Amino acid sequence: MTASGQPLSELQASLGRILEAGLEEDPIQHARQVAEIASILHAAFAGSGFVVTLVGGSAIEIHAPGIYRSGDLDVVVERVRQDTAHRDHVFEGLGFIREGRHWRRGQDLFVEVVVGPVSGPTEDVRAGDSSFRVVKKEVVLRDRLVGFKHWKHTAYGQQAIDMLAAFGDELELSWLEGELKREDSLDALHALQLVANSSQPVTEQSLRAVIEQLHRRDPGH
Repeated sequence: MTASGQPLSELQASLGRILEAGLEEDPIQHARQVAEIASILHAAFAGSGFVVTLVGGSAIEIHAPGIYRSGDLDVVVERVRQDTAHRDHVFEGLGFIREGRHWRRGQDLFVEVVVGPVSGPTEDVRAGDSSFRVVKKEVVLRDRLVGFKHWKHTAYGQQAIDMLAAFGDELELSWLEGELKREDSLDALHALQLVANSSQPVTEQSLRAVIEQLHRRDPGH
């Protein structure tokens, strides 16, 4: 029995209904499915002494539906008490099969369990009559900005620009800027803000040029 009072078999059946027609290609509809799946994972694991937090690209979908479609669900699964059931048992009870670093259900749904702990503040989000936990929008934006500068992923730069447009003045800038200073990436935020406010189109080439500029200013990288 899970924390919600639902047997694992009922949650497995609910997951099956969500996936009956496969995962949506439309980013907004896909984000809705991600929220529903996350709420099922939350309910299933909470009853076994774990807490599930949505992170990474999946968290972007929740905070800014439509700008990004993740290929899998990224979650951190953390113990919250000592007498917990084995984590694998819960996944198996939901109909998942382990494949390397992923858990797969059917041909569409892949869940990656990211090594924890969660690195930043979280919040609870409602999905119908249920809820789940997700890292705050500032956390995923921080991670994309750091990855853009230090890992030189241009796709992260585009995602960061899209998030900046979607979040507007809702960001907790004091927390975000403090984190970016610690990660030596505050200049990436400022550079991408300039790109976002420019009338020029954002391209792979223009993002590469921003990365090169950032590293010329910071030759230690």
